[in-house]
Amino acid sequence: MENTRSRNRANSISNDTQTTEDTLYAKLSQMVREASSKQMTDTLNSYGRIDLFRPYFDVEPRQVRNRLIQSFIPRKPSQMNVSSDMYGPTMIIFTLVALLLYSMKSSGYTVQDGTLIGTAMITCFGAWFFMSLVIYTLCLMFNVDISFIHFFSLYGYSLCSHCVVLLLTIVFHPLHSHLFFYTTVIIFCVPSVLRVSLYLCSRTHDKSHKLSITVAAYILHLSYLYYLHYGFHVVVEEIDEILGDVQQSSVISLPLSAI
Repeated sequence: MENTRSRNRANSISNDTQTTEDTLYAKLSQMVREASSKQMTDTLNSYGRIDLFRPYFDVEPRQVRNRLIQSFIPRKPSQMNVSSDMYGPTMIIFTLVALLLYSMKSSGYTVQDGTLIGTAMITCFGAWFFMSLVIYTLCLMFNVDISFIHFFSLYGYSLCSHCVVLLLTIVFHPLHSHLFFYTTVIIFCVPSVLRVSLYLCSRTHDKSHKLSITVAAYILHLSYLYYLHYGFHVVVEEIDEILGDVQQSSVISLPLSAI
């Protein structure tokens, strides 16, 4: 009798163990399936987000070259072809960053590399977005028929004139004067911003609105170039001094806190 009871108890224990193992396997399989499905969903979502930006960067080098050349040539608005290309303007901004870095290095300014690179990136990309946003806000106020993406691309290509002016002032640094700088501004920057103004004015009906948009475009476009030429190195040096003072004060406070 006792043998029968012990045998039944052992069978029940083995059955419970088997049930527990099956439950663990089932939960483990469910966790694996959930993790796999979550990973696949995240992958598909990431590809979907990439596909959203692909049309703005899917351009041919020949198209970018033609748009760079056309950005210096004011034409009739009916002959202008404004696209939603973001590749060209992005490369222009990176070129502008590289020119600023090289200008600071060649001028003999000694600052921390992290400060210089970070300030140049924020200055260039931030200015591109800020100036485009300000002018586009005026376009919304004056009922100008243009989308933000198209204007963002149009204004980004116009900043190629800034790259040319900075490059010329860097190359001819031992010889250049303020007259040389202003001459390059007139030759390259004025036609570039004139092209932007003509296109916006062609989509504006009120003459006073056309004047306001033109004045705003010229002021922002040329003021930014003057800042890059005259004021950028001053801002970088001030930021570097502030960071240096903060680091020095933190180093001094460490021994005091240890005492």
